[in-house]
Amino acid sequence: MNKVKLHIKFVLLFLITSGLLYGAVTLQYFTARDAANGVLVEWKTGDEGGTSKFEIERSADTPDNFIFIDYKNATGNNSYYSFQDNSVEFGSDVTSSIYFYRLKCLDQNGNYTYTNHITVSHTVSGIRSTWGSIKAIFR
Repeated sequence: MNKVKLHIKFVLLFLITSGLLYGAVTLQYFTARDAANGVLVEWKTGDEGGTSKFEIERSADTPDNFIFIDYKNATGNNSYYSFQDNSVEFGSDVTSSIYFYRLKCLDQNGNYTYTNHITVSHTVSGIRSTWGSIKAIFR
């Protein structure tokens, strides 16, 4: 019996140290970075353990008001996922903003867990900001 408990503790320790464990999902990494047209969100799974889909959520300026922005169906263990968030918004005088992202990991029964949030700073050049204002005038 003690061998079984020791083995379970070792497996849990291994899972926790080899990746981020969220419910039945182990993430190898979960990152977001500033990209040309928005923010690129990427993650790689280890064991997906019955996960059916990942919902991508974003909050602006504070990690308090997450909204659903898209989802990716789970494709199996050791899978790479990415999402290009081109919907980040800027006011006419804003050239930089902080965004928070998290994943909602859902199984086939509707049960879910959230990942910890990650933070990214998205910057728009003055030229792109001006061009966006000009395009908005003609819409």
